[in-house]
Amino acid sequence: MNSPAISLVEFCLNLLRGYLLIGFVFAIVFVIFLVKRVDEGAKSGTIGFRLLILPGVTVFWPLFVLRLVRGKTKPTERTAHRLQALQSTENSQIGG
Repeated sequence: MNSPAISLVEFCLNLLRGYLLIGFVFAIVFVIFLVKRVDEGAKSGTIGFRLLILPGVTVFWPLFVLRLVRGKTKPTERTAHRLQALQSTENSQIGG
């Protein structure tokens, strides 16, 4: 007889399996055909590069789908380093 806790664990594991299966199928298609649309620098990506990003795309596939839908091709992170680099570029253009 299954207890409710076991049923919940089985449900969560099945949910995780489904998520990863969808992610893996998407990742295969993405690394073969679509990576160029998200990152222009990946146009010349080797097979080794594509195999290297496969696990990450499998796990974070919803983010990559969102980037594809939005048509973004440039990085969008707003780290302190990137903001400082942008500020330095703006200051050099104003002063020079």
